[in-house]
Amino acid sequence: MTDTRKTFLSNLSIRGTILVILSGLLFGWMGFLGTRLFAYHFSVENMLFWRFLVASVWISGWMLINRKHPFRNPLNYLEIMKIFIFGALSYSGASVFYFLASKQIGTGIAMVIFFSFPVFVSLIAWAAGTWKINKIALAALSIVMLGLALLKGSGQLALNLSGIALAAIAACCFAIYVYGSQHTTKSLDSGMLALLVCIGNTMVFLGLSYYFHRFVFPSSWHAWFYICALGVFATALPIQLLLDGLKYISPVKASILSVLEPVVTVLVGMAMLHESMTWVQSLGVVIILMGAILIQFESAAASET
Repeated sequence: MTDTRKTFLSNLSIRGTILVILSGLLFGWMGFLGTRLFAYHFSVENMLFWRFLVASVWISGWMLINRKHPFRNPLNYLEIMKIFIFGALSYSGASVFYFLASKQIGTGIAMVIFFSFPVFVSLIAWAAGTWKINKIALAALSIVMLGLALLKGSGQLALNLSGIALAAIAACCFAIYVYGSQHTTKSLDSGMLALLVCIGNTMVFLGLSYYFHRFVFPSSWHAWFYICALGVFATALPIQLLLDGLKYISPVKASILSVLEPVVTVLVGMAMLHESMTWVQSLGVVIILMGAILIQFESAAASET
């Protein structure tokens, strides 16, 4: 390999790394921006409707401008509908349970628990018979469970168990989405998949907002600012940056870099929402993130065998 080619590949790797880091930094603001909308009388369902509506419009415009062809291989309408419904249900579950958990235990801790989803992906694969559990996976699961125990805390600073459970359910829902979507990307453009998920979630949360009589139309420019920031800068752009970054670096490296997302969420929550945690809970955060990263290395090793 010539020096010129090495330099070229190195530059591409640096570019991919920067894109994924930016994605994690932007995603980290999602909890804060969503929580801010609660002050404007938005319910979780209504806030998520506006989030995914704005994201859908942005991604649609981006695809039209770039003239992206959505289908890599021919797909019938039944297959598209299956992808649409699956993405809408699984991703909406992850979103709504995360914000419900955030109301009880804070955006940062809820995101840390949510970030344990790779462990749940492995468990789903094991239950489905497509993957054999091993020592590394068991160690990762044990580490995450230890982290959750420390994260709960004790005494007056103990976290609400229902909040922890809601965050864990959100992680499970997202794990189902990740596991179920791994084959669809082979025939469907990643941008189109993101658009289908956003449109599906828009419809789900619109229906829930009206069903629970919680639909609210933004009545101030402050509310519109937070809605647009949430939909574009904390949803659509991070998705696009991550997908672009994956063109230049491996999924494992991207997964490790994405640890910035819960870290940023914790820091933003402490700085902007005055969330707090004890040193024991902080240790729990670090341990959970270590478990999530460990399972990524195991997945990479398994894919090479």
